[in-house]
Amino acid sequence: MLLAGQLAVGGLVRPGWLRIVGTTIDEVGEGAPPAPEDEHTDGLIAPGLVDVQVNGGGGVDVQDGDRALDRLDLLALDHGITSYLPTLASPDLERAEEVAAAIARRAVDPDSPVAGLHLEGPFLAPAHAGMHPLERLRPPPSELPSWLRWPPVRLVTLAPELPGALALIAELRRRDVVVSLGHSGASLEQGAEAVAAGATMVTHLFNAMGPLRHRAPGLPGLALVDPCITIGLIADGHHVAPAVLELVRRAAGERVALVSDASAAAGLSEPPRASAADAGEARPPGGPTTLSGVEVYLRADGTVRTATGELAGSTLTLNVAVRRWTELTEASLPDALRAGSEVPAGAVGLASGIRAGLPADLVVLGQRAEVQRVMLRGRWRF
Repeated sequence: MLLAGQLAVGGLVRPGWLRIVGTTIDEVGEGAPPAPEDEHTDGLIAPGLVDVQVNGGGGVDVQDGDRALDRLDLLALDHGITSYLPTLASPDLERAEEVAAAIARRAVDPDSPVAGLHLEGPFLAPAHAGMHPLERLRPPPSELPSWLRWPPVRLVTLAPELPGALALIAELRRRDVVVSLGHSGASLEQGAEAVAAGATMVTHLFNAMGPLRHRAPGLPGLALVDPCITIGLIADGHHVAPAVLELVRRAAGERVALVSDASAAAGLSEPPRASAADAGEARPPGGPTTLSGVEVYLRADGTVRTATGELAGSTLTLNVAVRRWTELTEASLPDALRAGSEVPAGAVGLASGIRAGLPADLVVLGQRAEVQRVMLRGRWRF
């Protein structure tokens, strides 16, 4: 297939073309295509989006298993996401094992955008637990438990200041599991020790985290200045104030990985477009939904909160996060697209971009980042 149009490549938008052979991008060029194109699009052709923190969406919770994942796969494709990590927040481990098995099956299924599992917790600081139930938290173990050896585990969020955390970080990295620091009150020095042990990300910067102080910069300060850290960031204007989002962009914009932290309330009002297949049973808008089994509520201001008022994920989808990044900061659309695709992909060991040899995972976007078409592994899904 020869596809031509405006391409988002290397932080720029320019006319060009790409040849797709099977599931892979075979060639990419600038200007007019070398032969009559099979398709020409008026939209912007960009790398498929990559979301490394998805708790739910469309009224379903990741922990609900296969039927929920059916719906989340469709919801992801509807919003231009060609790879995502279903996320379990300090889950009940018996239930989580069943969900992990379902995720493992999808991670090797070419028709699914699932790319692995994100375990957010349970090794979190109680003072910064956020919506995570305190009774589910636990200290890092001296030996790696069997559930951290589950095949689909790709990303683990933990608090580096907990006793035993550094040894756990080193062991996870030895097993090629990416470690992100979050739900933490760590000092800058404790965070730096964790990076030296192998941590490479920070989970939803500023949220459920000790503050940035001018004499005690903590984990936020480390994230802003350490070039080894990829910064997970929720750009909805609720979790982080717009002025602070712009501060992050100016200090470390090239390391920002936009995440949705989507809860079951994300995308509730939208019917799936990507397939007519059974999309799973969704809860109706307006009632309570769950996030890893915790009951949460959609507020009139667009936030999702627990009964006690803690923020509990978001209603974002990643294409909206890309658009909001350009609206709330001075980021260009190409830079925002990179923050929603290549940066998060690289952080968790996935391939993303419009270059020869990479998977043909693409999204065609309109002027407001609305999704017009999605290609997964060389096949248009809608």
